[in-house]
Amino acid sequence: MPQLPALTYIYDMPSDHIDAFWSDSLIADLARHRVRLCVTIRDTSSSRATLVQRLNNAGIPIVAWLVRDDHDVTRDYGMDNAHDLHARYREILDWSTAHALRWDALGIDISADVRDSVRFGANPAVDVNTFLKRITNRWHIDAATTSYENLLALMRADGHRIESYEVPFVRDDRVSGSTMARRLLGLPAIAADTVVVRLYSSHARPYGSGLIAAYAPECSAVAIGDFAADGNNQPMSEHELWRDLQHVSSCGVAHIYIAGMPTLIEQGWHGAIVAGGWMRRALPPTEEVHHQVARMRAGVRALLWAGARPMVLLPLLIPVLMLVRRMLRSTDDVPARAEKGNAVP
Repeated sequence: MPQLPALTYIYDMPSDHIDAFWSDSLIADLARHRVRLCVTIRDTSSSRATLVQRLNNAGIPIVAWLVRDDHDVTRDYGMDNAHDLHARYREILDWSTAHALRWDALGIDISADVRDSVRFGANPAVDVNTFLKRITNRWHIDAATTSYENLLALMRADGHRIESYEVPFVRDDRVSGSTMARRLLGLPAIAADTVVVRLYSSHARPYGSGLIAAYAPECSAVAIGDFAADGNNQPMSEHELWRDLQHVSSCGVAHIYIAGMPTLIEQGWHGAIVAGGWMRRALPPTEEVHHQVARMRAGVRALLWAGARPMVLLPLLIPVLMLVRRMLRSTDDVPARAEKGNAVP
């Protein structure tokens, strides 16, 4: 059987659930199968510190995913929040030092402002101006990138490796030599040591499998899973989990992150995952949705490439504009010709 990719489980639960979930047998099993953990630091409580100490003692590598405190209104950090993340990092660093906690890496997640998407979906005309300002204001994204890069340099100086978690479309921006997508979404460029591309197929139904087929071959680390349900997404099914694991592995991805660790354990899927039996299953046939996503992605890349090189497109636009002008003139001449034709001799 092919070698099992490296596995990292993403654990995200409040502190009052820790004691009931983490048994000694679970920790021993994770250590035996060399499963790495990515733990969202939702608080700096003593119970969370005790959990990290237990995992450290078992030799399990842990990533500290830096998120806002549970008491904050918002969870994620955005383009203009480098100062807030700096303060949060210092708080977690002091907490880690006080409890002698060891981290394999720090996880940084800069998210787009989903409120823009909600507003745009409800009334597209309202925020078109906001999006246009983002696209044309390169200084804003460059300033945010500089602020975050300074923070990452400080973290590295303190001896930490950095992981970042990004949406797949940012890769198209980078490959196209563009910053348009980043400006539009408000996502500064983060030069992390490890970039984990989030390929949550449950967020992109019915195109989820095509999303993985299009992006996974280019990635060394991807995140799948996310079994949480909300008003927009149904939880990921067991069938989708095995399908996504199989697809990602067949694409040669070396490191697979799986979100929703509590669900994996509660549903009894953890044993089958670490056993690797899903790697022996026959791959399903290529679906038409794969080709649809590939075509859409090619179109997006072409648009981003063009947006980054307006001077290249200008010679091509001139004949198009001349043709449009000619068509408009012809249209304007129709009433005149009609009036002339109707005139009494």
